[in-house]
Amino acid sequence: MFFKLFAKECGQMLKSLIYYLFLAALIFFYVSQVGSFTPYSEPLKGQEQSYGLKTSSDKQEIMGATLAMLAGEYEGNSYTAYPVGFYKNVVLTEEKQKGIHQILTACTGMEDGYSEAIRASDEKTPIENGASIQMTGVNPPILAPAENLSYDKFLRYMKKADKIIGGGTSYAADKIKNNAMTYATYDDAKKIYDASLYTDRISRGKARIFCDYMGIILGLLPVFLAVTRTLRDKRSMAQEVIYARKASSAAIIAARYFAAVFLIAVPLFLLSVMPTLQCMYYGHQLGVAVDLLAYGKYILGWILPEAAFVLALGFFLSESVGGPAAILVQVVIWIVSISAGGTKLVGTVGWNLIPRFNNDQSTDVWLSVYGQMVKNRLLYAGLALALMAGTMVIYHMKRKGVLGGRGKNFIHRKRIL
Repeated sequence: MFFKLFAKECGQMLKSLIYYLFLAALIFFYVSQVGSFTPYSEPLKGQEQSYGLKTSSDKQEIMGATLAMLAGEYEGNSYTAYPVGFYKNVVLTEEKQKGIHQILTACTGMEDGYSEAIRASDEKTPIENGASIQMTGVNPPILAPAENLSYDKFLRYMKKADKIIGGGTSYAADKIKNNAMTYATYDDAKKIYDASLYTDRISRGKARIFCDYMGIILGLLPVFLAVTRTLRDKRSMAQEVIYARKASSAAIIAARYFAAVFLIAVPLFLLSVMPTLQCMYYGHQLGVAVDLLAYGKYILGWILPEAAFVLALGFFLSESVGGPAAILVQVVIWIVSISAGGTKLVGTVGWNLIPRFNNDQSTDVWLSVYGQMVKNRLLYAGLALALMAGTMVIYHMKRKGVLGGRGKNFIHRKRIL
């Protein structure tokens, strides 16, 4: 029964104009954002060139960059935080602002004049991901720490600042090391290049950036497929016929849901064929064994849990409160999720619906966030199943006439949930 319903649902969706608009948007986003295949550039030793950026391990540079960041947020009373993986702009009370001021005074030896000190040592800095980065390994620290400030004492002050702001800030112990940037050396660049070829086997890095871009659009569009499918029965009064069928409510909803998931997955796999072939050709030229299943694994593990959640939420809200509400709620979730990434587009995971990794290299960063990524995707996969179970219950109640009023007149005697 299920497979027969599944085939019918696939046929119904393939007749839907909304589905083809969905495909058009998906293809357009792929072509315009993912673009053509870009080979990795092997660094050349001994030549004048920039090898990119890396986080600095120099404690003085870390303290200088972090204090400048804190001073800037203090003077604007606008603090960036990710308390549960989502972006939050924090405005502190006067009392808490005094607490931050005391920390800055203790760490710099200055009572005020932070902005003047920052401007005095401000120089041109490189640009990465559209955001200016303080190159403390090249330029002077933009806000020098006090001479007697030890690194351990600095960490204690920053822990206190993080607590005052509410947690999830760049002043937390596990985030401070990322605050200062410096130029990478040839050895650094060669290590990144080799990791892209031999650890990521070329295709894994390319698959990550594919999923990063496609995840943006799939954090929103699937809700329209769910809403359209629900509204189609209501407009045609088909629910009166469906209510009388022997098929269980669980089978009907599951068929609709998995048909939508399947028809989202198929174009993603088809879009991944060309870049996989390009990776194969590139790997053959370099003599590197390419991971031929990389795109498939990343699509299944990264994108589909997200799309499954958006679909499930769309079905649940459409059946319970209506299609317009489902679209509105998902638009809000999408905006919040996109905003949560802020300007940091590489390694932003947390519990965000749309994790970001807008870089086809940075293998070490990926490995550091991989565990969190697995937990994140399992969470949304679990929420998707829970929402679909809720949708089945609501749909069954409607068939019984408990919700909607007319379902009880069309219940088949032999139908069971």
